[in-house]
Amino acid sequence: MEKEIIYVIGHKSPDTDTVCSAIAYSSFLKKQKINAIPAYYGELNPETEYALDLFKVKDLLNLKSVKGKSVVLVDHNEAIQSPDGIEDSKVVEIVDHHKIGFSSSDPIAFIARPYGSTATIIAERMFLEQFKITKQIAGLLLCAILSDTIVFKSTTTTKTDMKIAKELAVIAGVTNLKIFGIELKKKKASLSGLSAEKILYSDFKLFEASDKKFGIGQIEVVDLKEGKERKEDIIKKLGEIVEKDGLSFGVLMMTDIIKEGSELIIVGDIKPIEKAFKVKIKDNSIYIPGMMSRKKDLVPKLM
Repeated sequence: MEKEIIYVIGHKSPDTDTVCSAIAYSSFLKKQKINAIPAYYGELNPETEYALDLFKVKDLLNLKSVKGKSVVLVDHNEAIQSPDGIEDSKVVEIVDHHKIGFSSSDPIAFIARPYGSTATIIAERMFLEQFKITKQIAGLLLCAILSDTIVFKSTTTTKTDMKIAKELAVIAGVTNLKIFGIELKKKKASLSGLSAEKILYSDFKLFEASDKKFGIGQIEVVDLKEGKERKEDIIKKLGEIVEKDGLSFGVLMMTDIIKEGSELIIVGDIKPIEKAFKVKIKDNSIYIPGMMSRKKDLVPKLM
């Protein structure tokens, strides 16, 4: 009898952590004789493509829907962020580092840790269970940690993230974490040649709180000037997304990885952000120094 296929998949608008975690966790499950297949939903961003090319990952499955499939969710747990068809799928396990917004009528394995990336959770478990981590898997997990922690500059970074990253770097053959991490982040930090739509959807997540539904995109840059030059296009496209998806408001969080702060471009109801941060928003935007993480610095205050 053929074994059931379990698809390991992350959230919509896949980033490096969600994709690399899916690949790594699939390899871990396969050693347990589980027929696990890594997959992603949506379009890969340049940073993630760079990581996959660097560690020679080919032919990764792009799923259009998870309807009727058994899935392990990584790097998210809220249905609103899951691939299409999630309501008609069977969720068998979750590995995540975000707030918990999942409910199920069936008991499932749910691994959650307050770390800077899902990859840290997976790597920690691999080390604890003496799983033999290959150079490829170590490299992918390392890319995911450096990406999600913004090379340890994010407020979500923990000592565990840094410790695990150093251990993975040895296996992956990476001698300078900072230089390696900055080179990785640069692949996603340029807006040149990207349409406003691609900028917004490169890492866009939907959230719900009370009676409000809102969306927050995040993109990292090395100079906010580049983003400000695209402001009008971004506002127009963000407005279209807000209207199309019936959102109360939409935000693009442009994070300067050098100066360590974020410019928020907002369309729709600006009051929740003004109230959360005790600011007055002018011309659809505001700069907030020290804001590096959507998960820790923005979403909790809005909630």
